[in-house]
Amino acid sequence: MSGSPIKARLIAEIPVERVDFASGEGAAWPVIGDIVELDQGFTGPNGQPMGMVVCFNDDRSVRWAADVLDSEIELLS
Repeated sequence: MSGSPIKARLIAEIPVERVDFASGEGAAWPVIGDIVELDQGFTGPNGQPMGMVVCFNDDRSVRWAADVLDSEIELLS
């Protein structure tokens, strides 16, 4: 079954070591308020719930991707 991707808002700064990909100039790094799409969830090294998220440009090219704690994003309805 295919559906719309789950979206969330970034509500905390992401440590640079958890950013997997960033393109463009400095504005392409994660910024609080960025809207992201959830890719997959997993359990972090300390047992905390985490997920991989992707932020897209308007043309749907990847702006950045990162591993985030569940507490660093706010799900959008």
